[in-house]
Amino acid sequence: MTSSASPDGGARLSPEALSQLDRKYRTIAELRRARSAGEPIPGREVFRALAGEFPGALNELDNLPFDEIERRREALALALAGGPEERWMAWIHAYHALMRAALYVKIRVARRGELPGPEAAALAERAARHAGTPVDAAFVIAVKAPPDGRLNRLVLGHLAAAFGASPAEIRGTIFPRRPAQGG
Repeated sequence: MTSSASPDGGARLSPEALSQLDRKYRTIAELRRARSAGEPIPGREVFRALAGEFPGALNELDNLPFDEIERRREALALALAGGPEERWMAWIHAYHALMRAALYVKIRVARRGELPGPEAAALAERAARHAGTPVDAAFVIAVKAPPDGRLNRLVLGHLAAAFGASPAEIRGTIFPRRPAQGG
């Protein structure tokens, strides 16, 4: 996933990861432009595919200001050309991967009783392969009963621990809200 050090001392995302994020924001921009132009709403499969690959992307589609979508695309183009990465890039990339793992686990443990350690470890291995990010048995068990019943809180908490930032800072950075429409 990583290839070299970023200016802040962290590891850089791979060109593949940056390209995936660029493709996501290009898709979000196209969907937003189409909506603004009054074009027909695409079929559910379009949104399902976007959310499947990038959990949280529908939140971005609905709530990111359009100028922020474009700014992120420009920043990704710069990073792909060897320029600096912004911290949100690693945060959103990790968010998508960890949420993919959490959702993979959730549908497999939702109606189960106790989950023995060896089963949790085996499920963690499968979830890690599916999502492309390491997770352990403790993560699997936490998915079964996340904080306040919210997977998002669990994922943001893990990201906060990994990146040394608060969950609120990460959430506010990767999912800023559009200003309310006045009327």
